[in-house]
Amino acid sequence: MSKSFPPLVPYERRASIGQSFSYLGNLATILASSADTNGQFGLIELLVKPGNEPPMHVHEREDELFYVVQGEVDYILDGHAISAITGSSVFLPRGIPHTFRVRSAQAWLLVFVTPAGFEGYFKEVAEPTTTLEMPVSLGFSEKQIERCIETAAKYGVRFLTPEQQAEIAA
Repeated sequence: MSKSFPPLVPYERRASIGQSFSYLGNLATILASSADTNGQFGLIELLVKPGNEPPMHVHEREDELFYVVQGEVDYILDGHAISAITGSSVFLPRGIPHTFRVRSAQAWLLVFVTPAGFEGYFKEVAEPTTTLEMPVSLGFSEKQIERCIETAAKYGVRFLTPEQQAEIAA
């Protein structure tokens, strides 16, 4: 028996108050959510500064495709790096430990995740923004990281310990 899904409806969405969040010193906008796509995919726009990148982590449920709209980013995965510049895309299949490092003053990224659902993580850990400007904070507190780790686990994402990261780098 196949599932019946509500019909999809066309829409237009951009960075806006209500769709955008301050996330660990970065600006995240949910452009497509599970509710928009019947769970098929999510699309998140990120404006990221050097020093505010996520710790190394593993997605167990979804694949990610990063498109670098503007900037220079190194994706570190499974013991090696992929350098990406404006116009590059980088595919990261689930199950591979990864992170990224911004090499330019900031990077503008589109993150396509399939299946959808992970965008809920941003809604839970990020703060709604009152402006579409890049947040001024640099770095994050231990308490923020703990909250991210706990929330990420609900979404099938595991942050690696420094020891686990050292094993990968070896």
